[in-house]
Amino acid sequence: MTTVLGVCCSARHPGNSEVLLREALKGAGEGGADVKFLRLTDLRFEPCRGCLACVYKGKCAIKNDGLQTLLEKILSADGLIVAAPTYLLGPAGVVKLVADRALNLAPHLETLAGRTRAGATISVAGNALWNPLGVELLNLFVLAFGYEVIDYLEAYAPGPGEVLLNPENVRGARELGRRVALALQGRAPRRSPAPDQCPHCYSRLFRFAEGGRATCAVCLTTGKVEHRGDGRPAFIPDPPGPHGHFWSPAYRRKHLADWIIPTRDRYLARRAEIKELLARHREGWRG
Repeated sequence: MTTVLGVCCSARHPGNSEVLLREALKGAGEGGADVKFLRLTDLRFEPCRGCLACVYKGKCAIKNDGLQTLLEKILSADGLIVAAPTYLLGPAGVVKLVADRALNLAPHLETLAGRTRAGATISVAGNALWNPLGVELLNLFVLAFGYEVIDYLEAYAPGPGEVLLNPENVRGARELGRRVALALQGRAPRRSPAPDQCPHCYSRLFRFAEGGRATCAVCLTTGKVEHRGDGRPAFIPDPPGPHGHFWSPAYRRKHLADWIIPTRDRYLARRAEIKELLARHREGWRG
């Protein structure tokens, strides 16, 4: 039996995010999955130090925080559903704090590449105008921890528990969870992206360049922007390269081998020069 892990990123219990996440897990259970629940705010997380010990030594240098607990659950789960409230234009800060530590998957990339893993997200905010980054940053979390995003839900209600006043929120969450469970069995396709979304991660965030070119800000897929007959923009992605988009297993392994690992030797080759420059720079800090 497949396992679907629900990760709640809200400190409010029970808040809107938790309510919908638990409904999604019910749907995953109905779809034939074993379900587990984790409240991220019950754990303590340190910020990433950027030391790359996870890559070079195979283990994070930060000890005694909640990352190992989270990693163990994520590595064992086939499906992942993440729910979070929006406080300031995007999901609560713990989402970014923990996503920054996702490079700790580096020692496990080969193992994960051979598994079917599907994820989905639930973004809750008071209103849509206040939530331009909700889906995108939650999907980034799912991608960074090695899952394919197959669906997402946006729900809007300002007060605690207010999402329950709209039956569509509950129905949507239940269906989201069911689809994750069925996708793991090969019985449900990914959600079809809207014309203005990246087809790989559902992002609506793009960096624009000359000639109508654009790059997805979440998975770095490149393409062009065209305007349809109704005047609305559409993102037309380039054909995928040999390694896929940035968060595909093959691209992640390539990025690790071609960029991250060689940075150590490049740094060590110029460490003496860097130390001298830093010493000069620090002189301005004295007094």
